[in-house]
Amino acid sequence: MEQASKNVVTGNRLKRYICLSSLQALIVNKPRHNYQNLLEVINLRDLFSKRSIESELRNPTDDFNLETQEIEYRKELLTGRACRINVKRSERKKQAQTGMGYSELIELSAKNCYFCPTNIKTATPMFPSSLVPEGRIKLGETTVFPNLFPFAKYHAVATVSRQHFLGIDEFTLRQIQDTVKASLKYFHCVRSKDQKAVYPIFSWNFLPPAGASVIHPHVQLTVDEQPTNLAWLYLSACKRYYAKHKENYWMHLLEIEKQEGERFLGEIGGVSWITSYVPLGNDEICGVFHDVSSLYGLDDTSISDLSKGLKRVFTAYTLYGVHSFNLSTFSASSEDESFRLIVRIIARPYPQSYYNNDAGYMERLHEEVIVESMPEKVASDLKEYFG
Repeated sequence: MEQASKNVVTGNRLKRYICLSSLQALIVNKPRHNYQNLLEVINLRDLFSKRSIESELRNPTDDFNLETQEIEYRKELLTGRACRINVKRSERKKQAQTGMGYSELIELSAKNCYFCPTNIKTATPMFPSSLVPEGRIKLGETTVFPNLFPFAKYHAVATVSRQHFLGIDEFTLRQIQDTVKASLKYFHCVRSKDQKAVYPIFSWNFLPPAGASVIHPHVQLTVDEQPTNLAWLYLSACKRYYAKHKENYWMHLLEIEKQEGERFLGEIGGVSWITSYVPLGNDEICGVFHDVSSLYGLDDTSISDLSKGLKRVFTAYTLYGVHSFNLSTFSASSEDESFRLIVRIIARPYPQSYYNNDAGYMERLHEEVIVESMPEKVASDLKEYFG
């Protein structure tokens, strides 16, 4: 087995070899199949691994003829994070899909909406004067105020528009820029008051399938003394990678992705956009800053670059019929040569009265994502929007 793990064949920038760790994992699980036939691990310059297997079944929708479906097990070697991809799953019939639109929900939610201009001054909380003397932060159409039900010591909400509802491709560049700028002002207010709260997160749950309890477009802002579990995993792994290889993991990844081209979407100023080799969800798009490690390091130019990129992501998503998404940043506490500021966006189910959630027991209890879209196909389809 050790000899098998060392059998490396180099070809056209990719290394194909048997991975001992994956082999051991299969042996521990005592598979019924011959593991030698299951294993083909493909590494993109030793940053990722992939193992493909075939699952056989007799399909009742095709007169019970034998059908083979390919499943890819992908792993990010930096963190050990894994996902499984079977594009055939996108063809599943989902009983909860009613085909109903969400216009009724938009109309009903507009009545007495807390975030609409007529109610926002009286229905939303205000910051303590010691944090924000004016009580709220305002810039353009954006208003930043405390979350009424926080899950962090510093937890705020920022509206994106005065209008109660906008489709995913209807947000203007100015609205996105002002939202980011106002959010950064809040982050800086927190840091000025509390030197221990150094890990900011800018996140956006767009519409109920993404976890939004309010239809009116808004983002979530949190600042904590410690990073989230996944952020800590990346920050600590990147420090180890930098110490071992004397280079930044994210910049190395971008260099390879740009050369390979399969998942590289394009560059907008100081931000590169790629599809993730090991996605956190369907149709994931990832933005990587070239020279910024922390949200605190964003200036007007980098804010503009980010906003232009997000605008293109939202426009590109319309090609896939995406109407709901999750977005979040991964930020260091300050400028850090081992890390780069990351923004990740994933598509969520179409918002309607009844729908199938895309997170089941594998995602919630085993922390392994099941994906229905191939990252390389997503990149091929959406690349034109980043040219």
